[in-house]
Amino acid sequence: MPLELLKDFSALEEMLVEVAKWKFRQEHPDRERVQRNFATGIELQLAGVEDGSAKLAIVLAFSSALLFPPENVKYFEQARTEIVNAIALSAEDLPQVLPPSYLSYFDRFGRGLRSGESIEFPREHASVSLNPDIRKKLIRSAQVKIWTEETSLRAKVYEADQAHNSFEFELSNGTRAKAPLDDKYRDAVLDAFRAYRSGAFVLIQGVVQRDREDRLKGFESIEHVTPLDPLDVTLRLEQIAALKDGWLDGKGIAPDKEKLGRLADQFDANFDGNLPLPYLYPTAEGGVQAEWSLNGKEVSLEIDLANNLAEYQALNLNDDVCSEFTFALTDHGGWEQLNEALKQIEGQKAEEQRIGL
Repeated sequence: MPLELLKDFSALEEMLVEVAKWKFRQEHPDRERVQRNFATGIELQLAGVEDGSAKLAIVLAFSSALLFPPENVKYFEQARTEIVNAIALSAEDLPQVLPPSYLSYFDRFGRGLRSGESIEFPREHASVSLNPDIRKKLIRSAQVKIWTEETSLRAKVYEADQAHNSFEFELSNGTRAKAPLDDKYRDAVLDAFRAYRSGAFVLIQGVVQRDREDRLKGFESIEHVTPLDPLDVTLRLEQIAALKDGWLDGKGIAPDKEKLGRLADQFDANFDGNLPLPYLYPTAEGGVQAEWSLNGKEVSLEIDLANNLAEYQALNLNDDVCSEFTFALTDHGGWEQLNEALKQIEGQKAEEQRIGL
């Protein structure tokens, strides 16, 4: 469970309080204001960690200092139901009941979710999940002009304004935007700025702003700026994703962008970070080829994006012996086999250096 996701629950607690006040005012239209201590003694708490992959149980609780649940607790229970129903309606692409001002809290709640992650809310008949796609739908229903998202972007720094503590960056697809320049990562940004013409990229992690059309407006805040290896796999796949059909002398199929994104995630999750990174090239058939030159061996990994397969070949240039195997990109064991094969070649190199060959 990423600790950064825990701060999302403070936004959920704020939303619960405000929706509960709304339910109170609906029941008491003659009262313009709710009492000052409306939410006293009521809070979200971590009830436990359940079996499974980082499953945290979050409950609505009242203070143990109170002998009985406060009278207002029913409005919080109603608020919980309204919020869960809002998520369910978005999942089914149905009109919202909750006013946009309350839906806007989803700009902060769920912001830390990554692709493939979700937060599950139990209901009477079936649970409903909040994931990044449903969160985007909720934000659109909130009718906000600008919304935020925690993300990581690979970019070049083409301008730095130290007087106004800002810098401007450029993505592989040509998109340009602005970001704040803070002392804690100033050196990394200025180094990247000086290396702009040589094609140096950095990984920028933080909170970005986007408009209703999902266009990048810039960074609201930044947590880390890290120089990237020139062979960074995700960066190279982003560059390959910019290809159009006919990229190879009028031929050549452009690889599927969504499948390239999944391949980047698979490399990040499964490839051993201690191994040398490959050179990546697009293939005319719409796939990707990874290549290594290691210890007298030419190693290639031909990746078939359409069928989600990878074919490994290692040709020994000294005796023309070639070793091969194929694995599914979704198979963690196949990636382990790839890692072990490359480690053996690296180990042979280290052993030859040790004995002076």
